[in-house]
Amino acid sequence: MTWLQGRGEIAYRSQRPLRLRGDVTVAPEGFAIDAMKADIEGGTVEGRVVVSHRQAIHGSRVDAELKAERLDLDAATAFARSLAGPQGEWPDEARLSLDIGRATSAGQELSPLLARLAYSPTKISLEQLKIGQLEGVTLDGAGNFDRVNATGWFALNSSAASLSRLTSLIVPFSPALAARLNAMGAGPGPARLKLALDLTRNAGQSDRVQARATADLDSALLKGVTTITARPAVAAIQGIDLTALRSSDVGIESKLSSEQGRALLVLLGLDRTVAAGDGPAQFEGGAAGAWGGPLRLKAKISGTGLEAEAEGSAEPWAQEAKASLSLKVRRADFGPLLDLKPADTLAQNIGLSSRVQLAGNRLTFDDLDSSLGGSRLRGGLAVTLGEEKEIEGEIGTDQLALAPAFALALGAAGHDAAEPLGTGLAKGWRGRIAFQALRGLLPGGSELRPVSGVVKSDGHSLTFDAIKGKIGGGDVTASMDAKPGANGIALNASVQLSDVDGTALRYRNLAMPAGRASMQMTLTSQGRSASALAGALSGSGTLTLEAARISGLDPRAFEVAVRANDSGQAKDDVRLKQIVEATLPAGALAVPSAQIPFTVRDGRLRVGATTLDGNGVKAIVSGGYDIAADQADIRAALSLTMTTGRPEIQLLAVGTPDALSRSVDVAPLSSWLAVRAIDHETRRLDAIERGEPPPPAPPPIVLPADGQAPLPEAALPPAPATTKGREPRRPPAKKAVAPRPPVVNAPPAPVAGQPQVAPLPPPIDVRPAPGTAKQKPPPRPPLALTPQVANPPPRSN
Repeated sequence: MTWLQGRGEIAYRSQRPLRLRGDVTVAPEGFAIDAMKADIEGGTVEGRVVVSHRQAIHGSRVDAELKAERLDLDAATAFARSLAGPQGEWPDEARLSLDIGRATSAGQELSPLLARLAYSPTKISLEQLKIGQLEGVTLDGAGNFDRVNATGWFALNSSAASLSRLTSLIVPFSPALAARLNAMGAGPGPARLKLALDLTRNAGQSDRVQARATADLDSALLKGVTTITARPAVAAIQGIDLTALRSSDVGIESKLSSEQGRALLVLLGLDRTVAAGDGPAQFEGGAAGAWGGPLRLKAKISGTGLEAEAEGSAEPWAQEAKASLSLKVRRADFGPLLDLKPADTLAQNIGLSSRVQLAGNRLTFDDLDSSLGGSRLRGGLAVTLGEEKEIEGEIGTDQLALAPAFALALGAAGHDAAEPLGTGLAKGWRGRIAFQALRGLLPGGSELRPVSGVVKSDGHSLTFDAIKGKIGGGDVTASMDAKPGANGIALNASVQLSDVDGTALRYRNLAMPAGRASMQMTLTSQGRSASALAGALSGSGTLTLEAARISGLDPRAFEVAVRANDSGQAKDDVRLKQIVEATLPAGALAVPSAQIPFTVRDGRLRVGATTLDGNGVKAIVSGGYDIAADQADIRAALSLTMTTGRPEIQLLAVGTPDALSRSVDVAPLSSWLAVRAIDHETRRLDAIERGEPPPPAPPPIVLPADGQAPLPEAALPPAPATTKGREPRRPPAKKAVAPRPPVVNAPPAPVAGQPQVAPLPPPIDVRPAPGTAKQKPPPRPPLALTPQVANPPPRSN
């Protein structure tokens, strides 16, 4: 074709294969090809082409009427430019008519393609544009533009059976926008898109043109209107000066709405940061400024559970993008950012405000002020964007729930205990975030006031370092690290408590004894889920108590039990148990010092038998807590150390920490009391048999004073009504047996001050036989003993 245009072959040779047949007419002013049939990239094109060279009275011109069943538009465009002139030049005038059954452009198939357009130095016109696809997408357009007056209009309408089919037309022009539209989901019903461009002269400024472009989308899933306005110079429009057009002031206004809030967030690219509840959502945004220069921005979004707005400036076209925005979120659900389920309320209804600045790839949040679950959070963060983010910052809050925070960091928040752990905060960033809180809530109800620490990440593992807090007048320090491994997350933690008031340490309805407590503990675990981590938890530690008072183990229960037994109020084991159960909670066991070792294995905390020494008593305690089953068992054996026989009261508490079921076993104490009564009665009868004064009653139990007031008799519970009969703990009355006649006529008088005993039957007056009578002691009457109590304590010698 170069010889038809009078050009050299070497410089302007076509780089694409071409076969062409037709009737060629050549003249000095140009050439014409009639009945043309050309093969371009495998497609056959028929029609007529007329090319006029540039002359003194007119410029170059190309007229083409082409028809084809299949055509590669990219190859055809290169062919047309080769006909028009040197590479990079377009003819001064052109008129084109296309009727293509199936056209391809940038890999996108358009079927069919009908177009009639023309341009000249004075105007540009689009008489017809119709593009369809096999999947039911159609596109119609028309327009006219006066290049002399810089006025005109253009309209393009497109319709499809669904929004996803309409999106296919956008792929060649904006693949990213098309991808977001497709990610919204397939909404039912047809979709329509209208594009319009109007150019009118500005009445106030004759050298300016008022340009207005609108895009109107109407579908069941998404509706919206975007308007772009500008006032470019007339000369820039006439000469199509792109550089001058880019420097014109522009304004962009956009309004979008969707019946599904999530779909709108996907379109805006916010679906991985915030979530919207079921229901509609709306977005309004605007930008104003010089195209290619700084822009003033304003945006607002609202929906179910979501309301936020931002305002500021940005320079998106600078070599390093810059922005400065004032962000205000009245309420939002940040569950997607933290990998939480929609039902999880941890990150819902959060409000925040901040001054956001972007400089290149560094994003900073200054003056961060947020409300989370009734607590206020303040601070600042700096994020360096990239394949792996770097984060540095410091935050402070009124209140911090430590257990949910750790679960969130490990990826357990928002997941069932048996589900695999989520991403959490361990991966995807490097850096450190320092935190502090006025109140740190521990599991079970205890509080640290205040608490502080540092969260660190190296991109793979997460470390909670230098955790410090105050509780009960003492200090708490802790550290923990989480590292991914072949078998899931591996945890290592250490906790130290120093000189803490025991009453401040609680777990639900369980409390540490009053006094000063210190503890050292190390823990390890490994697993792929929260339940696996809890089940594999292991470790050990030691609890040290100083000046402790253990409630529920009042040693005066022994005093009261003995007093009740001696006074006849404890007639049986049931009554004795009632008396002891009422007395034990009235006071506490004073323990000057104790060390209680414990172990954790397979998610179960165990305390071995540990002896606690008090004043005249000792307690042997043991027990444990099953974390997975949420079941605790506590055992205590309280015994006297100041008497023979060691009387003992056994206690057992089992159940959840919220409601322990408590039971008291007084069988060992009852046995000791029975042996004590039998021993005294035996000695009394022996004394009577020997004619001696009866022995004194056993002395009452008197514990060393430890600052507790004595229990009055009124503190004893009332005795229940009993049937008439003998007391089981007292030996039965001796049968009346006629003794042998004594040598004396009357029993010896009792010693003054001794308790009186029941009188014996009157003696029979039998005179002795003549001679010296030998005095014989009366026979020993038989003893009736109470039944043996199970497992009586051994008697001491």
